[in-house]
Amino acid sequence: MQCQSTGNIDITGCRISLYPMCDQFAPQILAAVKTVDTSAVWSHTDLFSTLYRGEQISVVDVIRALFMNAYHTDTHLVSELTFSKGCPGDVDADRYLTGQQLQPKLTQLPADFPINCKFSFYSFGNDDYMQEIMHIVELANQSGLNPQSAHYITTLEGTDQQLFDYFQVALSYAHEHLNHYVLEATISVNSPSLKGEQHAKK
Repeated sequence: MQCQSTGNIDITGCRISLYPMCDQFAPQILAAVKTVDTSAVWSHTDLFSTLYRGEQISVVDVIRALFMNAYHTDTHLVSELTFSKGCPGDVDADRYLTGQQLQPKLTQLPADFPINCKFSFYSFGNDDYMQEIMHIVELANQSGLNPQSAHYITTLEGTDQQLFDYFQVALSYAHEHLNHYVLEATISVNSPSLKGEQHAKK
């Protein structure tokens, strides 16, 4: 049975912030925001982040495109993401719910690169929330992302394609089984801390 949010408005939202660790961070962020194709989603940028809302597959498509547009091979880049569906009263942008499942940026994205992620998943109004969380983590395992449990989070490692494909899979499962849920993630590429760990192991 497919769950719908309040008022049968089936909107997925994601709020994303970008943090390039470089002197020219502002141009890097602004260029990424301006160049991403938002034709399939509602969008709004404020002081803290950019919010995209619409059909799930389109939202993940634009989030991946934004992150990859901001990616530079020589820059440590971190991004904070909050995916949400089912919040009562979440009805703005329903005009983007066309059923077309558009992914305008899918064929324009660069090749894979290594990526690390930590995430937490929250299911609301569900007595079996721990089982649902465990299933979301198992989906990460099936996606080849090597999930590892830590206090309050699960860590993932793989490629950008694996990670964003996993977001689609996890959110699709949650959409089918849960009325209201949130997935919070921090993703990182080119971290000097990771390079230091690799050097220490040699």
